[in-house]
Amino acid sequence: MKTSPPMSDDGFQEVLAAWAARGLPGRLDVAATAKLLGFAQHDIQILLGAGKLQPLGEPAPNAPKWFAAIEVIRLAADREWLNRATREVSKHWRHKRERRVRHPPARLPEPVG
Repeated sequence: MKTSPPMSDDGFQEVLAAWAARGLPGRLDVAATAKLLGFAQHDIQILLGAGKLQPLGEPAPNAPKWFAAIEVIRLAADREWLNRATREVSKHWRHKRERRVRHPPARLPEPVG
């Protein structure tokens, strides 16, 4: 498979200028991050757990997560990162399906009567 060359600094500056013109805030919540990266919102937690994304600050596990817009834009323009992140999400769901097949939920007893 052919990989595209990394985005040049000029190309990145153009993308950054386009996003700035749209009024992109400095930090993004999970929904905006997922949309910008092209993932589902529930996949962001998987990427966090795999170390592919870093939230701003040091939020508690149950606290809302915020991400630096500039970093998310940079990741969205990085084909290799997107490829690795997509594989990580796919691996997570594949393992989850395999666990479900190996350990099906217990069935409730048939009603007597």
